[in-house]
Amino acid sequence: MRLDWIWAPAVLLGIVCGIPACRTDGGGNGPNSDAGTDTDTDTDTGTGTGTGTETCSDTGSGTGEDTGMGEDAGSDAGTGLVDREDVDLDWESLPKIEPHRETRFGYTVVWLSGSPLEMGKQHGELLHDEIADGLANSSYVKKIAALIPLANLLGLVDLARSNSYQWIVDECKGMVETAGDVGWTMNLCLVINFGDVLTEQLPGFTSPACSQFTAAGEASADGRIYHGRLLDWSDVDFLLKYPVVFVRQPEGRVPYVTVGFPGNLSPYSGMNAKHVVVASNEADPVGPTQSAKKGHSHVQMVGELLGTAHGIDEALDAVRKEDHMSVELFGISDGAADRGAAVEMTATAVGVRPDGQGVVFLTNHFTAAETEALDAVPIAPSSALRYERLSQLLAPGGAESLHGSLEPYSAVKILRDRVNPYTHKEVPLGTFDNNGSLATNGALYAIVFDPGALVLWAAAGKKPVPEQPFVGFSLPELLGAPDAAFPEPEIIW
Repeated sequence: MRLDWIWAPAVLLGIVCGIPACRTDGGGNGPNSDAGTDTDTDTDTGTGTGTGTETCSDTGSGTGEDTGMGEDAGSDAGTGLVDREDVDLDWESLPKIEPHRETRFGYTVVWLSGSPLEMGKQHGELLHDEIADGLANSSYVKKIAALIPLANLLGLVDLARSNSYQWIVDECKGMVETAGDVGWTMNLCLVINFGDVLTEQLPGFTSPACSQFTAAGEASADGRIYHGRLLDWSDVDFLLKYPVVFVRQPEGRVPYVTVGFPGNLSPYSGMNAKHVVVASNEADPVGPTQSAKKGHSHVQMVGELLGTAHGIDEALDAVRKEDHMSVELFGISDGAADRGAAVEMTATAVGVRPDGQGVVFLTNHFTAAETEALDAVPIAPSSALRYERLSQLLAPGGAESLHGSLEPYSAVKILRDRVNPYTHKEVPLGTFDNNGSLATNGALYAIVFDPGALVLWAAAGKKPVPEQPFVGFSLPELLGAPDAAFPEPEIIW
C-alpha cells in the first residue's frame, strides 16, 4: 500500500464531493457554494413510480419524477400527541421478506436479505437503473468515478480495501456482478463507502456539519426516548434525487433499516430491531496524530453496530474495543432502555457523554473530558452555533426550551428550527444552506426516530429538506410482523 497519497494534489479534494460523511466545508457551506442564502426550492427530482399516498410493489427497477411529497411541506402540524407504546419485536421468528422494491410517498424502499454477497447482488439489481442514471448524468457520481484511477494510483483504494469490514467488501463484489454493466466498479464502491476516512486523510478540509439529539425521561412528554438527526452536506444531486429506505436482513445478524441512496452500503443513520439507533457526525482532528491508517471507517462501523448490537451498552463496548481511523461522533439511543449517549472518537481516545437530565446533543466538536482537546481548534463557527441552539431548545429552564415536552412533533420542530441563537432572528423559509441555523445548513436527510416503537419519520428529496413532510416508516411493518401498524401519524406535515 502506498502512503504518499497523503501529499495528494488538490484535485483529489473532489472525491469528497461524492461522499456525504456529514460534509466538510469552510464553516457550513458545501463545495461550490458560498456563505450567502440559497433559496432554491423548486427542484422536483424525486423517485419511484407512485404519487401522493400510493404504494406500489415492483420487483424490477426504474425511475420517476414526482416525489409525491405534497405542496405545503413546511406547515406546522401542531402537537397531535398520541399514546405511544414500545414494541417487542420477535424478529428471529419472522420469515425473511423476499428482496424487492416499492415506492412509498416518494421514497424507494428496498428489501435485501441473505449473505453480504447476495445482498450486494440484490442491491445492484433492484437499483440498477438509478445507479446507471447516476453514473451517466449525476455530476456527484461522475466526479467520483473520474477520480478513481488517480485515487487508485495514490493508494487510496488499497487503504479502503484493507481496512473495510469483510461484509462491505463482499457486498461491493455482489453489486459489481449485477451493476457492473453500467460502470459500477469495485474501486468505486469501496471509495464511496469509505469516505469518512478518505476526507480526513486528505489535506484542505475544514469544519463539517451534522446535528443530533436524544431526549428521554424527564425531557420527553411521555418518558420515552426520541432521537433527532440532521445529515448536512451540500446540494448533492444524486442524494436529493434518489432517497432510499433500505430494509436490511443480513444472514445471522439483527435486521435494521437505514435511510440513504443507491450504492450506500455504509449507513450514516439507522435503527435495528433491538431498538438501537446509531448515526454519525464528522469532526476535524486537532492534528495528524488523531488519525490512523489501520482500523475501521466510522460510517461502516454504523452498519456493523446496527447488525450486531442488542442494546446501548453493547454498542458502547463495541466502540471502545474498535480501532478508529478518523475523528467522528456517534449519537446512539436505545428504545428498550430509554437512554441516549454521544460518543466522541479519535485514533487515540474515545469519550462518552451520557444523557443528563434526559438529553444529550451533538454537532461537530468534542466536549467529553477524554476527547475535548483532540479535535480542531478553534471550534468551527457553524458547529458552535448549532450546538448553542440545541442547548437553548433542549436544556431545562430556558425561555425557549422544549425540555419536558419532547415527542415526534416537537422533535420535527427542532429539526426545522431556523433561529440564529445569537441574534434570535429567523432565517427565511426556503433557505437551503446559509450557515445560520439548524435547518439551513445544507441538510440532505432529516430524521426522527422513536426507537421504542421501532418507527422513524424521514424528510428527504427536495430542498430545503427539513421543510418537507416527514414520512413515517415502521420497522415491524417493513419486516412483515403480524398486526404491525403504520406509524401514527403516518406523515408529519
